[in-house]
Amino acid sequence: MVKQVQNTRCRLLALLLVVLFVGSPASAAELETIRIINWGPKLVDFIDLYVGEENGYFAEAGIRIEQLPAEGAGDAVRNVVVGNADIAMADAFSGFFAIQKGIDLRGFYCPYTQNWMTLVVNTAHGIKKPADLKGKTVAVTSQASTSRYYLMVLLAANGLSESDVTMVSVGRDFASALLSGRADAASSWGSANWAMFKAGGIPADQIDDFEIWPYIPYVPGPNEMYFAQSEWLEANKVLVQRFIAALKRSKLFVEANPDKAAEIGSRYAIGADNLVRNRAVIDYRIGMQNNGPGVAEHGMGWCDVDTISQLAKDGLALGILDKEIDAETVVTNLK
Repeated sequence: MVKQVQNTRCRLLALLLVVLFVGSPASAAELETIRIINWGPKLVDFIDLYVGEENGYFAEAGIRIEQLPAEGAGDAVRNVVVGNADIAMADAFSGFFAIQKGIDLRGFYCPYTQNWMTLVVNTAHGIKKPADLKGKTVAVTSQASTSRYYLMVLLAANGLSESDVTMVSVGRDFASALLSGRADAASSWGSANWAMFKAGGIPADQIDDFEIWPYIPYVPGPNEMYFAQSEWLEANKVLVQRFIAALKRSKLFVEANPDKAAEIGSRYAIGADNLVRNRAVIDYRIGMQNNGPGVAEHGMGWCDVDTISQLAKDGLALGILDKEIDAETVVTNLK
Protein backbone atom coordinates (compact mmCIF):
# COMPACT_ATOMS: atom_id res chain seq x y z
CA MET A 1 0.00 0.00 0.00
CA VAL A 2 2.80 2.38 0.99
CA LYS A 3 4.63 1.54 -2.24
CA GLN A 4 1.48 2.22 -4.32
CA VAL A 5 1.08 5.65 -2.65
CA GLN A 6 4.71 6.46 -3.31
CA ASN A 7 4.34 5.50 -6.99
CA THR A 8 1.25 7.67 -7.30
CA ARG A 9 3.10 10.60 -5.76
CA CYS A 10 5.99 10.09 -8.18
CA ARG A 11 3.65 10.13 -11.16
CA LEU A 12 1.93 13.29 -9.92
CA LEU A 13 5.29 14.96 -9.34
CA ALA A 14 6.45 14.01 -12.84
CA LEU A 15 3.24 15.44 -14.32
CA LEU A 16 3.70 18.65 -12.34
CA LEU A 17 7.24 19.04 -13.63
CA VAL A 18 6.03 18.60 -17.22
CA VAL A 19 3.42 21.32 -16.73
CA LEU A 20 5.93 23.67 -15.09
CA PHE A 21 8.83 23.26 -17.48
CA VAL A 22 7.30 22.11 -20.75
CA GLY A 23 3.90 23.68 -20.51
CA SER A 24 0.50 22.32 -21.38
CA PRO A 25 -0.65 22.21 -25.02
CA ALA A 26 -1.76 25.65 -26.18
CA SER A 27 -5.49 26.21 -26.48
CA ALA A 28 -6.91 27.51 -29.76
CA ALA A 29 -7.13 30.98 -28.22
CA GLU A 30 -3.43 30.93 -27.33
CA LEU A 31 -2.18 30.03 -30.82
CA GLU A 32 -0.51 32.74 -32.86
CA THR A 33 -1.93 33.04 -36.36
CA ILE A 34 0.17 33.09 -39.52
CA ARG A 35 -1.71 33.97 -42.70
CA ILE A 36 -0.09 32.15 -45.61
CA ILE A 37 -1.20 32.85 -49.16
CA ASN A 38 -0.17 30.27 -51.74
CA TRP A 39 -0.06 30.81 -55.49
CA GLY A 40 -3.27 28.83 -55.93
CA PRO A 41 -6.30 27.48 -54.05
CA LYS A 42 -6.09 24.57 -51.59
CA LEU A 43 -4.32 22.07 -53.83
CA VAL A 44 -2.53 18.86 -52.85
CA ASP A 45 0.63 20.72 -53.93
CA PHE A 46 0.62 22.35 -50.49
CA ILE A 47 0.64 19.00 -48.69
CA ASP A 48 3.11 20.17 -46.02
CA LEU A 49 0.53 22.56 -44.58
CA TYR A 50 -2.17 19.90 -44.37
CA VAL A 51 0.16 17.38 -42.71
CA GLY A 52 1.30 20.02 -40.23
CA GLU A 53 -2.30 20.70 -39.28
CA GLU A 54 -3.46 17.06 -39.27
CA ASN A 55 -0.51 15.85 -37.17
CA GLY A 56 -0.60 18.81 -34.80
CA TYR A 57 2.89 20.06 -35.65
CA PHE A 58 1.77 23.67 -36.00
CA ALA A 59 -0.37 23.57 -32.87
CA GLU A 60 2.54 22.11 -30.89
CA ALA A 61 4.62 25.06 -32.12
CA GLY A 62 1.93 27.44 -30.86
CA ILE A 63 0.78 28.35 -34.37
CA ARG A 64 -2.49 28.41 -36.24
CA ILE A 65 -2.12 28.48 -40.03
CA GLU A 66 -4.69 30.43 -42.02
CA GLN A 67 -4.26 29.32 -45.63
CA LEU A 68 -5.45 31.78 -48.26
CA PRO A 69 -5.76 31.33 -52.06
CA ALA A 70 -4.32 33.48 -54.83
CA GLU A 71 -4.59 33.66 -58.60
CA GLY A 72 -0.92 33.08 -59.25
CA ALA A 73 2.34 33.84 -57.45
CA GLY A 74 2.30 37.52 -58.38
CA ASP A 75 -1.16 37.84 -56.86
CA ALA A 76 0.08 36.11 -53.70
CA VAL A 77 2.86 38.67 -53.30
CA ARG A 78 0.44 41.53 -53.97
CA ASN A 79 -1.74 40.35 -51.09
CA VAL A 80 1.24 40.37 -48.73
CA VAL A 81 2.17 43.87 -49.92
CA VAL A 82 -1.30 45.25 -49.14
CA GLY A 83 -1.47 43.44 -45.79
CA ASN A 84 -4.03 40.74 -46.57
CA ALA A 85 -1.52 38.00 -45.68
CA ASP A 86 1.74 37.61 -43.77
CA ILE A 87 3.64 35.15 -45.99
CA ALA A 88 3.39 34.48 -49.71
CA MET A 89 4.51 31.32 -51.47
CA ALA A 90 5.77 32.59 -54.81
CA ASP A 91 8.57 32.39 -57.34
CA ALA A 92 11.58 34.68 -57.13
CA PHE A 93 10.44 36.97 -59.97
CA SER A 94 7.15 37.69 -58.22
CA GLY A 95 9.18 39.04 -55.32
CA PHE A 96 11.62 40.86 -57.60
CA PHE A 97 8.85 42.77 -59.36
CA ALA A 98 7.54 44.08 -56.03
CA ILE A 99 11.02 44.86 -54.69
CA GLN A 100 12.00 46.90 -57.74
CA LYS A 101 8.93 49.06 -57.06
CA GLY A 102 10.31 49.90 -53.64
CA ILE A 103 8.44 47.33 -51.54
CA ASP A 104 10.56 46.13 -48.61
CA LEU A 105 10.12 42.38 -49.03
CA ARG A 106 12.34 39.60 -47.76
CA GLY A 107 12.62 36.06 -49.09
CA PHE A 108 13.44 33.79 -46.16
CA TYR A 109 12.74 30.11 -46.90
CA CYS A 110 12.62 27.97 -50.06
CA PRO A 111 10.27 25.01 -49.46
CA TYR A 112 10.88 23.64 -52.97
CA THR A 113 14.27 24.38 -54.46
CA GLN A 114 14.19 22.49 -57.75
CA ASN A 115 12.31 23.97 -60.69
CA TRP A 116 9.48 21.83 -62.08
CA MET A 117 8.01 24.45 -64.43
CA THR A 118 7.83 23.51 -68.10
CA LEU A 119 6.55 24.63 -71.47
CA VAL A 120 4.33 22.08 -73.21
CA VAL A 121 4.36 22.71 -76.96
CA ASN A 122 2.23 21.31 -79.77
CA THR A 123 4.80 20.25 -82.34
CA ALA A 124 1.96 19.62 -84.82
CA HIS A 125 1.58 23.41 -84.88
CA GLY A 126 5.10 23.81 -86.17
CA ILE A 127 6.85 24.46 -82.84
CA LYS A 128 10.20 22.68 -82.87
CA LYS A 129 12.36 25.28 -81.12
CA PRO A 130 11.75 28.41 -78.98
CA ALA A 131 12.01 30.75 -81.97
CA ASP A 132 8.94 29.01 -83.45
CA LEU A 133 6.80 30.43 -80.63
CA LYS A 134 6.68 33.76 -82.47
CA GLY A 135 3.10 34.48 -83.47
CA LYS A 136 1.77 31.60 -81.35
CA THR A 137 -0.66 31.57 -78.44
CA VAL A 138 0.57 30.30 -75.07
CA ALA A 139 -1.69 29.34 -72.16
CA VAL A 140 -0.72 30.62 -68.70
CA THR A 141 -2.56 30.29 -65.42
CA SER A 142 -2.93 34.05 -65.02
CA GLN A 143 -1.15 37.24 -65.98
CA ALA A 144 0.29 37.45 -62.45
CA SER A 145 1.75 33.97 -62.23
CA THR A 146 4.99 32.00 -62.29
CA SER A 147 3.59 30.44 -65.44
CA ARG A 148 3.79 33.79 -67.20
CA TYR A 149 7.05 35.01 -65.66
CA TYR A 150 9.04 31.90 -66.56
CA LEU A 151 7.70 32.09 -70.10
CA MET A 152 9.04 35.65 -70.23
CA VAL A 153 12.48 34.34 -69.30
CA LEU A 154 12.44 31.63 -71.98
CA LEU A 155 11.27 34.09 -74.64
CA ALA A 156 13.86 36.72 -73.75
CA ALA A 157 16.67 34.16 -73.61
CA ASN A 158 15.80 33.18 -77.18
CA GLY A 159 15.54 36.66 -78.67
CA LEU A 160 11.77 37.04 -78.30
CA SER A 161 9.53 39.13 -76.06
CA GLU A 162 5.98 38.98 -74.72
CA SER A 163 4.79 40.99 -77.71
CA ASP A 164 5.88 38.14 -79.99
CA VAL A 165 3.27 35.78 -78.52
CA THR A 166 -0.30 35.96 -77.28
CA MET A 167 -0.73 34.88 -73.66
CA VAL A 168 -4.14 33.57 -72.68
CA SER A 169 -5.13 32.97 -69.05
CA VAL A 170 -6.75 29.55 -68.56
CA GLY A 171 -6.29 28.77 -64.88
CA ARG A 172 -5.12 25.17 -64.58
CA ASP A 173 -7.14 23.81 -67.50
CA PHE A 174 -4.23 23.52 -69.92
CA ALA A 175 -5.50 20.37 -71.62
CA SER A 176 -8.70 21.99 -72.87
CA ALA A 177 -6.81 25.00 -74.20
CA LEU A 178 -4.34 22.77 -76.07
CA LEU A 179 -6.90 20.32 -77.43
CA SER A 180 -9.32 23.00 -78.59
CA GLY A 181 -6.60 24.87 -80.44
CA ARG A 182 -7.10 27.91 -78.23
CA ALA A 183 -3.40 27.61 -77.35
CA ASP A 184 -0.38 26.27 -79.21
CA ALA A 185 1.62 25.79 -76.02
CA ALA A 186 1.09 25.86 -72.26
CA SER A 187 3.35 27.16 -69.51
CA SER A 188 2.70 24.45 -66.94
CA TRP A 189 4.40 22.36 -64.26
CA GLY A 190 4.93 18.78 -63.08
CA SER A 191 1.57 17.99 -61.49
CA ALA A 192 -0.36 19.71 -64.30
CA ASN A 193 1.63 17.68 -66.82
CA TRP A 194 0.80 14.48 -64.95
CA ALA A 195 -2.90 15.28 -65.31
CA MET A 196 -2.44 15.88 -69.03
CA PHE A 197 -0.17 13.00 -69.97
CA LYS A 198 -0.75 10.34 -67.30
CA ALA A 199 -4.40 10.80 -66.33
CA GLY A 200 -5.88 11.14 -69.80
CA GLY A 201 -6.19 14.91 -70.05
CA ILE A 202 -4.70 14.57 -73.52
CA PRO A 203 -5.90 11.46 -75.42
CA ALA A 204 -3.29 8.77 -75.99
CA ASP A 205 -3.53 9.11 -79.76
CA GLN A 206 -2.53 12.80 -79.55
CA ILE A 207 0.25 12.65 -76.96
CA ASP A 208 2.96 12.26 -79.60
CA ASP A 209 2.07 15.73 -80.92
CA PHE A 210 3.41 17.33 -77.74
CA GLU A 211 6.84 17.94 -76.23
CA ILE A 212 7.70 19.09 -72.72
CA TRP A 213 10.49 21.66 -72.48
CA PRO A 214 11.90 22.21 -68.96
CA TYR A 215 12.46 25.79 -67.88
CA ILE A 216 15.31 24.64 -65.69
CA PRO A 217 18.11 25.68 -68.10
CA TYR A 218 16.82 29.25 -67.86
CA VAL A 219 15.58 29.26 -64.25
CA PRO A 220 17.58 26.69 -62.25
CA GLY A 221 15.75 27.29 -58.98
CA PRO A 222 14.39 27.71 -56.43
CA ASN A 223 10.91 27.08 -57.79
CA GLU A 224 9.14 28.52 -54.75
CA MET A 225 10.13 30.88 -51.97
CA TYR A 226 8.39 32.34 -48.95
CA PHE A 227 8.23 36.15 -48.96
CA ALA A 228 7.16 38.51 -46.19
CA GLN A 229 7.41 42.21 -45.55
CA SER A 230 10.72 42.88 -43.82
CA GLU A 231 9.14 44.73 -40.90
CA TRP A 232 6.74 41.85 -40.20
CA LEU A 233 9.50 39.26 -40.53
CA GLU A 234 11.78 41.09 -38.11
CA ALA A 235 8.99 41.52 -35.56
CA ASN A 236 7.99 37.85 -35.82
CA LYS A 237 11.37 36.16 -36.30
CA VAL A 238 10.94 33.66 -33.46
CA LEU A 239 7.40 32.84 -34.59
CA VAL A 240 8.64 32.22 -38.13
CA GLN A 241 11.46 30.01 -36.87
CA ARG A 242 8.88 27.92 -34.99
CA PHE A 243 6.84 27.72 -38.17
CA ILE A 244 9.84 26.55 -40.20
CA ALA A 245 10.67 23.89 -37.59
CA ALA A 246 7.09 22.59 -37.71
CA LEU A 247 7.11 22.71 -41.51
CA LYS A 248 10.28 20.62 -41.55
CA ARG A 249 8.53 18.00 -39.41
CA SER A 250 5.75 17.93 -42.00
CA LYS A 251 8.20 17.53 -44.86
CA LEU A 252 9.97 14.66 -43.15
CA PHE A 253 6.65 12.96 -42.44
CA VAL A 254 5.57 13.33 -46.09
CA GLU A 255 8.87 11.90 -47.25
CA ALA A 256 8.64 8.91 -44.89
CA ASN A 257 4.89 8.33 -45.36
CA PRO A 258 3.89 9.42 -48.88
CA ASP A 259 0.81 7.18 -49.05
CA LYS A 260 -0.46 8.44 -45.70
CA ALA A 261 0.24 12.00 -46.86
CA ALA A 262 -1.82 11.31 -49.99
CA GLU A 263 -4.75 10.32 -47.76
CA ILE A 264 -4.34 13.44 -45.63
CA GLY A 265 -4.27 15.57 -48.78
CA SER A 266 -7.59 14.10 -49.90
CA ARG A 267 -9.24 15.51 -46.76
CA TYR A 268 -7.91 19.04 -47.14
CA ALA A 269 -7.30 19.85 -50.82
CA ILE A 270 -9.84 20.49 -53.54
CA GLY A 271 -10.11 17.92 -56.30
CA ALA A 272 -7.83 15.56 -54.37
CA ASP A 273 -10.01 12.46 -54.25
CA ASN A 274 -7.65 10.56 -56.61
CA LEU A 275 -5.01 9.06 -54.31
CA VAL A 276 -2.88 7.96 -57.27
CA ARG A 277 -2.64 11.55 -58.48
CA ASN A 278 -2.03 12.79 -54.93
CA ARG A 279 0.86 10.37 -54.58
CA ALA A 280 2.31 11.47 -57.95
CA VAL A 281 2.23 15.14 -56.88
CA ILE A 282 3.76 14.25 -53.52
CA ASP A 283 6.56 12.34 -55.24
CA TYR A 284 7.27 15.42 -57.34
CA ARG A 285 7.34 17.54 -54.21
CA ILE A 286 9.65 15.19 -52.34
CA GLY A 287 12.11 15.35 -55.23
CA MET A 288 11.87 19.13 -55.33
CA GLN A 289 12.62 19.56 -51.63
CA ASN A 290 15.64 17.25 -51.72
CA ASN A 291 17.26 18.61 -54.87
CA GLY A 292 18.28 22.01 -56.09
CA PRO A 293 21.14 24.44 -55.44
CA GLY A 294 22.58 24.26 -51.93
CA VAL A 295 20.28 21.52 -50.59
CA ALA A 296 22.96 18.81 -50.39
CA GLU A 297 25.16 21.09 -48.29
CA HIS A 298 22.58 22.91 -46.18
CA GLY A 299 19.44 20.79 -46.16
CA MET A 300 15.89 21.25 -47.37
CA GLY A 301 14.50 24.76 -47.40
CA TRP A 302 17.81 26.35 -48.33
CA CYS A 303 17.59 29.54 -50.40
CA ASP A 304 20.75 29.57 -52.50
CA VAL A 305 21.67 33.25 -52.68
CA ASP A 306 24.19 32.79 -55.52
CA THR A 307 21.59 31.14 -57.75
CA ILE A 308 18.93 33.70 -56.88
CA SER A 309 21.41 36.52 -57.45
CA GLN A 310 22.27 35.14 -60.90
CA LEU A 311 18.58 34.92 -61.72
CA ALA A 312 18.17 38.59 -60.82
CA LYS A 313 21.14 39.52 -62.99
CA ASP A 314 19.76 37.49 -65.89
CA GLY A 315 16.36 39.13 -65.46
CA LEU A 316 17.96 42.57 -65.68
CA ALA A 317 20.13 41.66 -68.68
CA LEU A 318 17.13 40.19 -70.52
CA GLY A 319 15.03 43.27 -69.90
CA ILE A 320 12.52 41.51 -67.64
CA LEU A 321 13.58 43.52 -64.62
CA ASP A 322 14.23 47.25 -64.91
CA LYS A 323 16.25 47.64 -61.71
CA GLU A 324 19.13 45.75 -60.17
CA ILE A 325 18.12 43.46 -57.30
CA ASP A 326 20.70 42.78 -54.60
CA ALA A 327 19.74 39.24 -53.67
CA GLU A 328 22.19 39.20 -50.77
CA THR A 329 20.13 41.87 -49.00
CA VAL A 330 16.65 40.55 -49.86
CA VAL A 331 17.19 36.83 -49.27
CA THR A 332 17.98 35.24 -45.93
CA ASN A 333 17.87 31.72 -44.50
CA LEU A 334 15.97 31.38 -41.26
CA LYS A 335 16.56 27.99 -39.68
